[in-house]
Amino acid sequence: LKMLSASQLLWFLAFLILYSLAEAMKPHLFAPEGSDAILPCSFSTKEDIVQKLFDWRKVDPNKQEVFMYDGGLHYSNGLPGQDEHFRGRVSYFSQELQFGNASIIIRNTTVADSGNYTCGFPRLQPEQTFNIKLVVGEYFSFEPHITILGATESGVQLKCHVGGVHPKPKLQWKDSDGNVLSAEDPVVSERGGRYNVTLCTIVTPTKTNCFHCVVKQEGSILHPAVMCWIVSGASLHSLHLGSCLVCSTPASMEIYIHIYVCVFIYV
Repeated sequence: LKMLSASQLLWFLAFLILYSLAEAMKPHLFAPEGSDAILPCSFSTKEDIVQKLFDWRKVDPNKQEVFMYDGGLHYSNGLPGQDEHFRGRVSYFSQELQFGNASIIIRNTTVADSGNYTCGFPRLQPEQTFNIKLVVGEYFSFEPHITILGATESGVQLKCHVGGVHPKPKLQWKDSDGNVLSAEDPVVSERGGRYNVTLCTIVTPTKTNCFHCVVKQEGSILHPAVMCWIVSGASLHSLHLGSCLVCSTPASMEIYIHIYVCVFIYV
């Protein structure tokens, strides 16, 4: 393989940085699965677009025609070309066109609706295109599971598992002071846009013998919750699940579900 020169490498790194910044600056819209999502698109000048053409497309993983309006003709009144996935679920705001508003509403959203969308005005000079990312997920509709796998000479092995969720969650094990614990590589599988993630760790005695699994998801639109599973036992070989305690945490732009495990370790 041809080696990159220093200047080529710098250009490549600059491209990656600019691309990452562009992705970070792209507007994001978060919606629970089954809800209706409004994808905004409008001119700041509030120019009348009743006789204009605008075209909504989903650009990944492949291009899909979401909704097209052309001077009164559109996919809802006979204009052909709409992708089957969006047929009968997308509408626009007819009374808002005179104010330059080309926003659409996607009804009964599914995980498959997640992705990057463009709202384009191809006949304008210069052509205008707006971008937005839609993330559809089952926020707080899943229940994380924690399991004590057993005790070894190295300590107590704990497993945290979440299944059938979207967006892809990130798991971490932490101690009672919030320090991230070393863990095995997460086991991740995906089917139909939903993820199953398992993370295992081995813990040793601490002052509190209390540990928690943190599950994060991008784009919380709800307040996070803390769920505590108390684990107790007379010895390393008789640990069992006990009572459950639910509390609250401040709102965040991510979902944080903390599963607390208090392990009574006798040595």
